[in-house]
Amino acid sequence: MDFANSDLEALLKDETFRQWVFEPTRETDAFWQQLLDQFPEKRALVEKARAVLLGIDQEVVENFPDEEQVGRMFANVQDRIQSAPGSRFQIGWRWLAAASVLLCLGVWLYSKNRPATQYEQLIDQASVALLEKVNTSGTPVTVSLPDGSTVLLQPNSRIGYARDFNRQDKREVYLSGDAFFQVTKNPGKPFFVYADELVTKVLGTSFWVKAAEVGKQVVVQVKTGKVSVFARTDSRANEMQANRELEGVVLTPNQQILFSRDDIRMKKTLVAEPLPVLVQNFEFKDEPVSKIFAALEQAYGVDIVYDEDLLGHCLLTAYLSDEPLFEKLSLLCKGIEGRYEVVDAQIVISAKGCQ
Repeated sequence: MDFANSDLEALLKDETFRQWVFEPTRETDAFWQQLLDQFPEKRALVEKARAVLLGIDQEVVENFPDEEQVGRMFANVQDRIQSAPGSRFQIGWRWLAAASVLLCLGVWLYSKNRPATQYEQLIDQASVALLEKVNTSGTPVTVSLPDGSTVLLQPNSRIGYARDFNRQDKREVYLSGDAFFQVTKNPGKPFFVYADELVTKVLGTSFWVKAAEVGKQVVVQVKTGKVSVFARTDSRANEMQANRELEGVVLTPNQQILFSRDDIRMKKTLVAEPLPVLVQNFEFKDEPVSKIFAALEQAYGVDIVYDEDLLGHCLLTAYLSDEPLFEKLSLLCKGIEGRYEVVDAQIVISAKGCQ
């Protein structure tokens, strides 16, 4: 929600605002007080929205109307508004308040009846009390976990983790949305991220998890180190969580998993723009192509597959600098009259060979 430009309807629809009104915590109090300090002109609007919600909480919750009753109530308000004397712009606050109450009732009814999201199901199934961090701003927010790990939480994203995080046998975080994790290494306490249908297990590394509720894919991308990824529905999921080794689909830097929610399928591939993991000199003069490919493999942490018997004696002169990896490969393939493609997170080179 864009708080600076919010109106009554936006506040009534906002889930974090309703949570603050009905179930305030020290953290949510601090969050909303900070917003009000930043935008003091919104205090009157916030108080009005609180009054509407609390009025519903006190008078309506016990005998909450069904959808048919809400429809009749709304039609009644419409009739009253249309029959009110004067222009529609002269309608008093009581009619707007009534309409707002009905709006909020409809929102609440929808919230009450809609299926729980994967994130909500995971939170409900957690065996320990959780803390939750929500990013309602328009910019990324850094969340520091008790073990020293950090989470760069993107807008409209949230995480949940144990209140006594450091006392647990394993470090577990629940995610809805997108976040970049930098995990403090601790082999004795593996770190798990539960995001939609996927479980990501790490010992100490940095990686992205992208699991927006409205998206069709869940994506895990590795920047440094190694992670293993497996589906929560995998028959060996419990065993893979308990095992100290990394099992499932193991990802290394510049690799990613794309999990399709539609057909429940995982695909391992390279990220769109692989980044160097080591500084390397890419100036070669009459060097075997095998040496150049080896340098690229080391610099980017990727596997390059080619026919060594066919291409091993090819000599190339290449002066590469800041080009992206795939552009470097395109230039090299021109020199050997070949092409490359990405297959299962490997780069496969095809060429006719050298004369």
